[in-house]
Amino acid sequence: MSRSFPPFSNRRQCRQRARPDRLRRAATAITGGILMLGVAIFPIASPAESLSETVTTLDARIQPPALDPVNELPNLNEIKAGPKRKAAFLSMLVPLVQAENARIQSDRNWLVGVRSRINPIRPDEKRRLARLCDEYGVTCAPGEVSQALLSRVNTVPLEMVVIQAVEESGWGTSRLARESNNLFGMRCFSKGCGIAQRGTTRRFQVFDSVRDGVGAYLHNLNTHRAYAQLRDQRAALATRGKSISAEKLIGTLHNYSTSPDYQQQLLSLLRTNGDLIRDHGTGDPFAAGSPA
Repeated sequence: MSRSFPPFSNRRQCRQRARPDRLRRAATAITGGILMLGVAIFPIASPAESLSETVTTLDARIQPPALDPVNELPNLNEIKAGPKRKAAFLSMLVPLVQAENARIQSDRNWLVGVRSRINPIRPDEKRRLARLCDEYGVTCAPGEVSQALLSRVNTVPLEMVVIQAVEESGWGTSRLARESNNLFGMRCFSKGCGIAQRGTTRRFQVFDSVRDGVGAYLHNLNTHRAYAQLRDQRAALATRGKSISAEKLIGTLHNYSTSPDYQQQLLSLLRTNGDLIRDHGTGDPFAAGSPA
């Protein structure tokens, strides 16, 4: 479980727990799809709810698919442990991680473009820059894109995100994950917050959707003081033009869990499931490591 995550924001937190009857209906529908096709089928948002957006990157333009943010995590316990459960979990999670990474990369590309150009920054760009500085907890000089900000506005390798979700949620089967859309064991500390862990005094954050939980996890890695070493390592790799891989960043997660062999557990899961995760992330620019 995460050791020191603060609440992300009210926008991403849910005030109601998922209802068991709706969870059962969702899991039943998914199980039926797996029996028919051998893969999990998750609902796609209607056109009116589409989250699709064209994201400009340094190298190309990416059109992420319209996604269901997954407001209620299905009960994957109803799917037999093994390849089908893994496929169901990855089919749900990987596109959400890709979408959140693409959103972050879009902001990073814009910052790099503003920093490198000669023309003065426009008023609307100053407002966007100020918003990003505030969002990422960086004190910025007016109109200046600092290296401190760029070290925070960056993506996290797909495999690392997914492997942590696997470890913290048991492939999405834990009660805490299912009732809170919190796949990363992110705790909260104010009285009565979130959802309680049975038999302990620990409480965990609750999110409106799985995608919101993914965004909160990425934001914490990018801003919390406990993960400064991760950000430094990522920035150093980017400066040298090296791929920012899960293997290279997992070693910086000593503050994420109190488990003494946590990093080794993650690396073991990565060795066993890395290819499977990459297969589900085919075509994603962040699947094999973060760009600089």
